[in-house]
Amino acid sequence: NPGDILPISKKPVKLLQLKNKGCDHIRCCALSLCGTWIAFSTIYRVRLYRLQYENDSVTVNAASRFVKTLQPAHQLLFSAHSAQLFVASDYNRIQVVDLVTLSSKRTHTLTSKSDSLEAVHLLAASADGNWLAAANYGCEISIYNLKQLKHYCTVPVYNQLPTAIAINPQTNNLITVHADHQIFEFSISEKRYTEWSRALQQRGLHPNWVERDTPVTHVTFNPKVSTQFIIHDTYMFCIIDQLLRFPTGQSNLHNQEVLRGLSGKARKAQEHAFKICKKFKPLLFVDLLSDGCLVVVERPVMEINAQLPAPVRQKKFAT
Repeated sequence: NPGDILPISKKPVKLLQLKNKGCDHIRCCALSLCGTWIAFSTIYRVRLYRLQYENDSVTVNAASRFVKTLQPAHQLLFSAHSAQLFVASDYNRIQVVDLVTLSSKRTHTLTSKSDSLEAVHLLAASADGNWLAAANYGCEISIYNLKQLKHYCTVPVYNQLPTAIAINPQTNNLITVHADHQIFEFSISEKRYTEWSRALQQRGLHPNWVERDTPVTHVTFNPKVSTQFIIHDTYMFCIIDQLLRFPTGQSNLHNQEVLRGLSGKARKAQEHAFKICKKFKPLLFVDLLSDGCLVVVERPVMEINAQLPAPVRQKKFAT
């Protein structure tokens, strides 16, 4: 039934654990969609490994000789077809690694046309392999043409840092969410904000939405409905339907529980584009599968507390 939590059929099995040599902390990591490649970066170097899984055993081969030419990364991302690795490094630069040849001669560096030297901290690639969006700490978002390997355009600069970006796999429109919770949709093909985005900015977001104190960390899309996307932070996820009306300041933003008890006619009168769920928290990840199932990964705080060492977690009276 809707809302039920499905039990897992068997416990997860750990297949592989990679540990960095030395005491350098891992800054970022990425796993390719095909499961063949895994990469991580410290503040000093990038590590790239090829994985092979056969007969319940994993073989790991390092591409250490090749990655010596790569700069330390602030963000790593594999392309949708796992043929390229994007390495976002310092000075607003992105290195594109050809994983088919694994040759340092086939590594290309993408640079923005702006004078900003801020590091890129967010990456998003289109599903068709044509576009790459990159956001830096200077609040700039650049779009690159991956077929021509050059800068394509720059999204009009908004003065708040982007916290999550993603490209719609069906329309190639870029969704960006910023530190002040504003949401924008940018048409890459037309190099301008969409009509939906302009209408949202003219109407304004609900006061309860912009007063939230936790940033959105992830954006994903409904693979069957191009006008629906999901955003989430630590404490909620929200399904946004672009075909429905925007909630007004007088609307009940968290109205999902209310709608369940209404008739069909009354439900339509109060329905709006933002469908918020606060059932799961803290949220680590939310995504939709092709069959319409929603995958939600949460890590309850009490489970984290239970694993803290004794000097940190102490039992107190009446707690």
